[in-house]
Amino acid sequence: MGTYTKIKPAGLTKLNNAEYTNFMNAFYRLAFAAGGGGGDSESPDEISLDNNPLGITDAQKAAFEKELPLMTDLVNQSHISDETAQLLDLDKQRDDLVVYLTTSVSQMRKSPIEAQRTAAQTVYNIIKPYIGIYKSANQQETAQIQGLLLDLDKEGVPALIQTLGLKEILDSLRAANDEYAKLTAQRTGNRAASIKEASAVVRLRMDDLYDDMTTIAFVQSVAAPTAETARFVNELNALIDETTALYNQRVGAAKAAAKRKE
Repeated sequence: MGTYTKIKPAGLTKLNNAEYTNFMNAFYRLAFAAGGGGGDSESPDEISLDNNPLGITDAQKAAFEKELPLMTDLVNQSHISDETAQLLDLDKQRDDLVVYLTTSVSQMRKSPIEAQRTAAQTVYNIIKPYIGIYKSANQQETAQIQGLLLDLDKEGVPALIQTLGLKEILDSLRAANDEYAKLTAQRTGNRAASIKEASAVVRLRMDDLYDDMTTIAFVQSVAAPTAETARFVNELNALIDETTALYNQRVGAAKAAAKRKE
C-alpha cells in the first residue's frame, strides 16, 4: 500500500442522469466549500496554496458552475414539444365527444320512440361506469375510453348505437383517442431521445472538468498536503463509495423485480 491516499475511480459512465447529477452536486459542495478551490491562475504551478489548497482554478470552477445547472435542468426537464398543441386539441375533441355521447344516450332514454328509448336504456347501462371520464388524467382517460369502446363493440351493441344515430360520434371518438395515444407515445420517444442526446454532451464536458479538477487536487494533496486536501480526498472517496452502493442497490432491486416477473 502506498503512502498517499488516491482518489478512487468514480465510475461515472454507469450512473443514470439523476445519479450523475446528484454526485456532481455533492462533488461541487466538497470542492468549493470554504477554502476549497478557485484561484486566478490557469497554471497549478502559479497558484497560491494559502488561498486555494486544492489548486482548482477560477476558470475551472466557472466552467463547472455553467454545466451543473444544465445537467440539473435535463434531469427535471419537461419539454414542450411540437406534439403538445396537437395533443391539447385532440384531448378537447375526445372530451367533447365523450360528453356528447353520454349526454345523448341519457336523454334518449326519454325518447317518445320506443326503439330509441329501449336502445338508450341498454346502452346507458353500459356507459354508466364511464360517465365523467373526461375529468381523468390524460393517460388514464385514454385507457378508459379504450375500455368504453371495447364495451360498445360487443355483440349486439353496434346495432343499438346505429338506432340511436351515434355511430359517427363513436367513430370520431375512436379516431381521436387512437391519435392521442399515438402522439403521446411519439412525444415520449422524442423527449427521451432528446434528453439522452443533450445530457451525453453535457456529461462529456463535465467528465473532463471532473478529471482535471480531481487530478489537480490529488497532486496538491501530495505536493503540498494540508488538512483541507486530506479532507477533500477522504470525503470524495466516501462520496464515491456511497454513490456506488446506491447504484448497486438500484441495479439489484431492478434485477430482483425482473426475476419476479419471470
